[in-house]
Amino acid sequence: MRKAVLRDSVVAVVDARQRQQAALTIQRQTLEADIRRHRDSVIALARRRAAAQLTVRRLRTVGALQDQLRAAFPELGDGAWGVTTLPFEDADTLGLEYLLVPAWFAETFAIDRGNPESWRAQKDQLLAVDSLRLVITAFQDSVTRLVAANAAAYQAGYQAAYTGYQDLSQRFVAKLKKPRIRLRSAVALLGTAGAGLVIGRTIRE
Repeated sequence: MRKAVLRDSVVAVVDARQRQQAALTIQRQTLEADIRRHRDSVIALARRRAAAQLTVRRLRTVGALQDQLRAAFPELGDGAWGVTTLPFEDADTLGLEYLLVPAWFAETFAIDRGNPESWRAQKDQLLAVDSLRLVITAFQDSVTRLVAANAAAYQAGYQAAYTGYQDLSQRFVAKLKKPRIRLRSAVALLGTAGAGLVIGRTIRE
């Protein structure tokens, strides 16, 4: 009885852990789906950024460039912009057009120039972390499968051992139930048989 209770307890624990593992697997799959969605979003953002850069590169007029800058830096308003033309040489009637902005606005360009490099490095590091996470997840899956296999093997082994124990116990009990002739009973039986033989011979004689 005690063995049966222990066996049922082990089986219950294994079943509970398997249910917990199944629940965690579903939760992990949900999180992995979220990760894939965010990764796809990052890829889409990179593509939109490349398309926006190409749009700016294709601008052909100063007015269009001014409109693009006003949209990018609305904090300057409309009055902070200006356009001038500087000749290449003093005698030239033609020159190169320049956009006039407040002097300290140049720091914005300096900061924005450094940001892409930093963001690119951060992106590369995040992609590396994501790749390592995928490798770690694969290892965790392998470990989980091994743990599940070990639990199943332990449960099967315990079940086989329990079945063998039950069979051995039943055979042992069956042997105990067989009639046993004690020594005194055997001596009395032999004595009675011997006396019967003697009496039989006497009668025949």
